[in-house]
Amino acid sequence: MLNFERSSLNKKLTIISFLSTGTALFFVFIAFAVTSVLGHRKDEGMQLSSFAGVIGTNSVDALMFNDRDQASATLSALKAKIEISNAVLFDRKGKLFARYVRSGQAEPEPSAPEMNLDEDVLAEASRQGSRFWSSRMRLYRPIINGNYQVGIVMIEADLTLMWLDILKSLGVIAAAMGGSLMMSLMLASRFKASIADPVAKLINAAQKVSASQNYNLRIPHERTDEMGLLIDSFNAMLAQIEGRGAALTHHRDELERQVSVRTEQLEKAKNAAEAASRAKSAFLATMSHEIRTPMNGVLGMTEMLLSTALNDTQRNYTKLVKRSGEHLLVIINDILDFSKIEAGKLSIEYINFNLWDLLDDINTIYTPQAQAKGIALDFAIANDIPIAICGDPNRLRQIMANLIGNALKFTDRGQILAKVDVETEDGASVGLRFEVHDTGIGVSREARSRIFDAFSHADSSTTRKYGGTGLGLAISRQLVELMGGKIGVDNAPTQGSVFWFTVSFDKRRVDPNMLDASLRMTEGMRVLIVDEQADSRASLEHQLAEWQVASDSAVSAREAVDRLLAAAHGGRPYEVAIIDMDLERTSGLSLAAGIKGDPATSATRIMLISDNRMAADPVQRREAGVAYQLIKPARAADLFECIMTRPRGKPVATLAQVAVAHAPLAPAGRKLRRQRVLLAEDNPVNVEVATAMLDSLGLGVYCARNGAEALAAARTDGYDVVLMDCQMPVMDGFAATAEIRRHERECGRARTLPIIAITANALQGDQEACLAAGMDDYLSKPFSQQELAAVLGRWIALPLATSVHHGGAAMAAPAPAPAPQVQEPREAGPRDAVLREAEPRMAAARAPATPGAVQRDVINRHALENIRALSKERGDALVQKVIAAYVDDTPQHLRTLRKAITGLDPGNLRKVAHSLKSSSANVGAETLAQMCKDMETLGRTDTTEGASGILTDMEREFQAVCHSLNALLEKEH
Repeated sequence: MLNFERSSLNKKLTIISFLSTGTALFFVFIAFAVTSVLGHRKDEGMQLSSFAGVIGTNSVDALMFNDRDQASATLSALKAKIEISNAVLFDRKGKLFARYVRSGQAEPEPSAPEMNLDEDVLAEASRQGSRFWSSRMRLYRPIINGNYQVGIVMIEADLTLMWLDILKSLGVIAAAMGGSLMMSLMLASRFKASIADPVAKLINAAQKVSASQNYNLRIPHERTDEMGLLIDSFNAMLAQIEGRGAALTHHRDELERQVSVRTEQLEKAKNAAEAASRAKSAFLATMSHEIRTPMNGVLGMTEMLLSTALNDTQRNYTKLVKRSGEHLLVIINDILDFSKIEAGKLSIEYINFNLWDLLDDINTIYTPQAQAKGIALDFAIANDIPIAICGDPNRLRQIMANLIGNALKFTDRGQILAKVDVETEDGASVGLRFEVHDTGIGVSREARSRIFDAFSHADSSTTRKYGGTGLGLAISRQLVELMGGKIGVDNAPTQGSVFWFTVSFDKRRVDPNMLDASLRMTEGMRVLIVDEQADSRASLEHQLAEWQVASDSAVSAREAVDRLLAAAHGGRPYEVAIIDMDLERTSGLSLAAGIKGDPATSATRIMLISDNRMAADPVQRREAGVAYQLIKPARAADLFECIMTRPRGKPVATLAQVAVAHAPLAPAGRKLRRQRVLLAEDNPVNVEVATAMLDSLGLGVYCARNGAEALAAARTDGYDVVLMDCQMPVMDGFAATAEIRRHERECGRARTLPIIAITANALQGDQEACLAAGMDDYLSKPFSQQELAAVLGRWIALPLATSVHHGGAAMAAPAPAPAPQVQEPREAGPRDAVLREAEPRMAAARAPATPGAVQRDVINRHALENIRALSKERGDALVQKVIAAYVDDTPQHLRTLRKAITGLDPGNLRKVAHSLKSSSANVGAETLAQMCKDMETLGRTDTTEGASGILTDMEREFQAVCHSLNALLEKEH
């Protein structure tokens, strides 16, 4: 089909001429044809009407006298008109009276209308017999004699001859019109060149200009019409483009010259800016080091000072110094982070980390601070959150620390709740939503829009009352946005605020072909699978086999215990036990408690696998000694992480050593080798602080004053770990580490000596630089004794699992606690059982006691001796400190328990009783600790019935504990 839009101009002109002329001629032809047909039919109708009138007049007498012959003779007169094909006379009754039929033609007998029909009915009958395109015309006419109708005459004409005449006329007209159309096309083709040729010249000229970029081209012409005006406009346009091209060429040359000059200037400015940026970064690094170095001395020595015997005034002053130093360190860190944000140096790293361990660390750090303010800090972590993910753990910890720190700062009473939920999850990533709810002062609607801006506070009164730099939330927003997430704040439903942020993490993938490093850590590891379901048991066995981890299976709790005991007695204990929560005769939690309660199997790490409905809460898991809990279906990466993760905060020791822990002791003359630490540090204050901390951890210390001395000492192969300062004279820590690693390679040894970087720098990239230089771990100054012990514990076996909390907090000493007991079957009535078990202890507590009996029965002195053994030189002061903290804190716990009982709050009852149980066991108050356990179990069963009586006995027992502790201290002094 012809496409008019894409046709050439010649074709378009031809089509226009043809369509316009042809359309006009076609309408003329139609008008002529219609006019001819109407004229001929009109003439035929007039003739039939005349014939009908004549026949009717001549047939009156024949109809009156019923003379059919005369009537036939009258009709025969129509033979003279060849067009008449049929004529009929009807009498007054409508019956055929006489008829004429043209020779050679026969028709059926026509019917006549009734005698009483008027002329309108006869006219309608005539119209029905005379249609426009019919080849016949029929006319009905009444025959009137006087005022009476005596008959009807019908005459029918054959119009074939008329149509033949019309067709001949139309043929002649059509031939004439066709000739006219051809003539018009010939004339149009002759004159269209005057329009198409100039347009073609314009097109050719435009194509030449476009191809050659020659704007000097012009189109000559002598026309004065519109086409001439178009050509003149085209030539003028080319002239303007030519002029502008010359001007642009001139401006381009000038611009290139200016750009060259400006580029040289910008290059100089860029070099100066880069030099200033490098100077700023160097200044920040230097200032970080210079500020943190004295801060390390201040905080470290303050911590050591708090471990000595001080009077109350001295202790208060020392605590004030320590708190002020810690606050100053927070401000320094915020300013350094903000400077990195301004310089665009803040970046995010992507490494594998354990999310549960990170959240547990945060809980451990901030729970004592909340308890000091009398605020409940709870973590509501969804059971289905992943364990093994890929992201930036340090930045995530920093964000959570900012939000929880703000909640602690602005909350004076009530509680703080940190929630972690899975928001989205697919095969490759998981989106987590973190929320921090508090019952503090809240955030107004006006302040929400600016609270995440730098140096911003909710209002001026907050700034005066609470202080702070106003950088924490600004830094948190930058970190969240760098991690591809969002952060915001909402008002809590009743009081306080809800700070939240969402971040997406990559799921860690476990590739069996890339597990060499991890598999070297698990050589000889044995895992026991306890699952009654064959399908899930087989799935776990297959998964462990892919990771080249040896595993055995038990189909019941009894078989599991038998296998664990047999393996322990055989010297090849299981390191991990994977237990299904839903067992037939007991629960996985009860089985775990039983395993941990037996000294022969207590070293086995426990992993619970359950569905979300039966998941144990954190307190239950901690009481039963469960290391991790996974929700079905367990992610492969999470399972791998839990199996490969060694126990946190404990010395590194093999299970074989644990299995033979109860073997006969070595002869008294043999002493175990003391772990030796090489401390490379040039600052005298830092040397004193680190030496005191290491000595209190039971480690031997040798100090090297520069990198060269550290290198020489490391080559003697007499050290278990190196603490390497990065900035030292003669040879810095990076160069010394590189030389140590080179020496190991030259000697054909593996990389066996752990080197831990200690530096006061806090800029992004310091940790990466240390690890790239060959160091194994990183510790930023100033550090506490707990932080130092945590890092060292990852690389060597510490003689003491020390965790000292200064500032009045209770000390978690390794006092022997009551052995874990296997939980009763789930069908038992827990509250009644607790009350029955507690009754003997209550009776014992109610009985009067003599002073001697108090010292003998109330306090287990072995627990206090364990605390004293933590420090050789300051053991007595440490015991006094722990006892003072316990005596000061316990009345508040008892009051809180009383409020929980009055308010029917079993949840708070359980939490406070659990905390008091731990602190009582630490000081040897075993009876009071057992009462706390009974109270905690009541809270776990969601009831407070019977708790009031237990609390009364606890208060009486606490008075006995206080008397006993005072008597012991007076006796020792």
